[in-house]
Amino acid sequence: MGDHPDSVTVSLPLDSEGFLRRECPTCEREFKWSHSPEGEGVPASDSGYFCPYCAVQSQPGSWFTKAQAEYITAAGAHEFLGPALEDMRRSFEGINRPDSMIKVSLKTSVPDTPEPLSEDDDMRQVEFECHPTEPVKVLDGWERNVHCLICGEPASGAAG
Repeated sequence: MGDHPDSVTVSLPLDSEGFLRRECPTCEREFKWSHSPEGEGVPASDSGYFCPYCAVQSQPGSWFTKAQAEYITAAGAHEFLGPALEDMRRSFEGINRPDSMIKVSLKTSVPDTPEPLSEDDDMRQVEFECHPTEPVKVLDGWERNVHCLICGEPASGAAG
């Protein structure tokens, strides 16, 4: 088989203030957290981040929105599956010889490059005394407590 990348870099869009849309794997509500370059910002505990809505803690890799997960899957299919199918097609064609009784044909369809995601400037920002460098954005109509991503404590002022 041919050379294929071991990984694919996928960029997800930020809003104009540098916030990345996320979705709680428990309550499935969307929010945004402030995006920090790798290695900067406050790291999550070994147990993960807390949802600002339901305060349930989950691992860092479990916060993708449905649209982000679909985009990542499609980008991976385009980068990995497409070249692998092409290699397989060429291998099968190599079996076909003029004097052979066996003829093999394989039609492949390389997955399209997914359309890039976009990000709206929506939601209201909430800051925390406990972790002031880790603000979140929550739904405009959210009236209940907003919890810190890092420690799960509610923002001061009850409803953030």
